[in-house]
Amino acid sequence: MSPMQKDPAPEPWRKLSETLAGHLMACARGLLASEFILLDRENMQIGDLEIHGLRGAELKAGDAQARIERLSPSRYRMLSSGAEILTSAGDATSPEITYLNHPYEASLSLLCNKAEAGRPGHNATIRIKGGLTNRNYEAFFEPGDEGSLPVAFFLFYRLVSLRREAYRAG
Repeated sequence: MSPMQKDPAPEPWRKLSETLAGHLMACARGLLASEFILLDRENMQIGDLEIHGLRGAELKAGDAQARIERLSPSRYRMLSSGAEILTSAGDATSPEITYLNHPYEASLSLLCNKAEAGRPGHNATIRIKGGLTNRNYEAFFEPGDEGSLPVAFFLFYRLVSLRREAYRAG
């Protein structure tokens, strides 16, 4: 009998989720809001998120590291520990997100600078809200749901990158 396969990515995310206890803040470093400092409830820096526009992003927070890549105009993936842990496809403001085979329904509002997601048929358990200037964000997520923190980071990335592009186009 073969040993049970364990998902390669969740452990660092589980630890980080427990540390953050359902709350995360992000503050822009610099004027262009392409680098964000990630803070816990006590305003202690726990990591960094560097956004590369619509191409993707890189995240480092404790032992959790991830890279978001754009595969096509409407498809993205998140890699962590060398494995694909999250995929997203569909409309930019209502993407279909899957974290390790667990689907999430999401909605983004660029005008209100907010996003939310949850399991299909359930209330939203992940909420992102940002300030008017696209420089400060706050995320609330369900610490008991192992996918909620990676989904929160992905939604944060998408919200920031889409708003930046909208302002550039406008």
